[in-house]
Amino acid sequence: MRGCSAVAVLAKSDNDSFRNLSFSTNTESLGNITVIHCSGRLCFQGEAQLLAETAQEFMSAGNDLVLDFGALNLLDSAGIGQLVLISMQARALGRKVCIACASDRVRYLLELTNVASLFEFFGSVSVALEACSSNAA
Repeated sequence: MRGCSAVAVLAKSDNDSFRNLSFSTNTESLGNITVIHCSGRLCFQGEAQLLAETAQEFMSAGNDLVLDFGALNLLDSAGIGQLVLISMQARALGRKVCIACASDRVRYLLELTNVASLFEFFGSVSVALEACSSNAA
């Protein structure tokens, strides 16, 4: 397992108080496939950039990616833009990127913005890993 990184942000709630919101990634590499477990809210540029930089690091090292969105609560335009960038970088490097465990809401948003067509979706990380492994063989 590689480790954990996080970005914390402040968001204003309806009652004008602030609460701490965060996005974090945990990564694990299994052969030439890296799983990036995403949790929290991928809803600001700094958080989206964290995901893109993490993805770029592993793709540049020759790994395919599985983005585990099982614990992802929110996705905005900055996150969507970085997913497009990740897809473009993967194609340029000859790498594959799959998305696992995306909620119906996240999947709908990606379909609505035509970004879903850039990725294969799987219901679990294990199924995504099997698909990536069979494509690499």
